[in-house]
Amino acid sequence: MEDNEIDAGHPDESDLLDAQMNSGIPLIRAGRARLRLALPRYRDKIPSTHRLAFQSLCRIYEVTALMVDELRKEVPCREELLAEYEDLCRSIEADAVAMLEGKTSDRWF
Repeated sequence: MEDNEIDAGHPDESDLLDAQMNSGIPLIRAGRARLRLALPRYRDKIPSTHRLAFQSLCRIYEVTALMVDELRKEVPCREELLAEYEDLCRSIEADAVAMLEGKTSDRWF
């Protein structure tokens, strides 16, 4: 089966991302809340971290988590795409921990 046959009936990935980015949700605040749930060890430190790079990370974490939520609802499930976004969430969580522990990376602007 070709990719377009597998994805038939599903919105395009870029359309899903656009919908999440333009959802009206305060993305930074929502991302902080999700990170507090995902990283209970850092729950008290997350609200007081205001670096621009951390705020950007919170925003993209929320969008990525919303994508995971949407992809989990799809029938049939696009398992590879879902796994990709779940892995991305774990990677963002690891970056958040590194930032909260004072580490640096060239990827963070």
